[in-house]
Amino acid sequence: MSTSEFNPKKPLRTNRPGLNAFENKIIVSTIILLIFNIIDIELTLRGMRLHLIEEGNPLMQLIIERNPLYLRTFKVLLPIILGTACWWVRDTSRKLIVYGMGLTLIVYLLIMLIHAYWLYTFF
Repeated sequence: MSTSEFNPKKPLRTNRPGLNAFENKIIVSTIILLIFNIIDIELTLRGMRLHLIEEGNPLMQLIIERNPLYLRTFKVLLPIILGTACWWVRDTSRKLIVYGMGLTLIVYLLIMLIHAYWLYTFF
């Protein structure tokens, strides 16, 4: 290889380009939503065991009564499914993804604040 063929300052090109900023946001939002879901279910189950709270969602209450592991599995799979759906339609429905994921993250942030309040008032 001659020196004219190799330029260390010029990046090597690959067949597959990297992720764009929007795709990175989908991934990060999905991970944040997954973390929020895990925190939500663990704090909810702890609050129920301590008789501080009751589950307000009848579907979730039914799943908890059957087996809390089912709810944990559901709460982990839900953001993964949502993130996958956003990934599939990322080129056709950007506004829907931005607003939908944004609204979902805001709702879960509010839920986290409610959990923080319960913990603060309990301890």
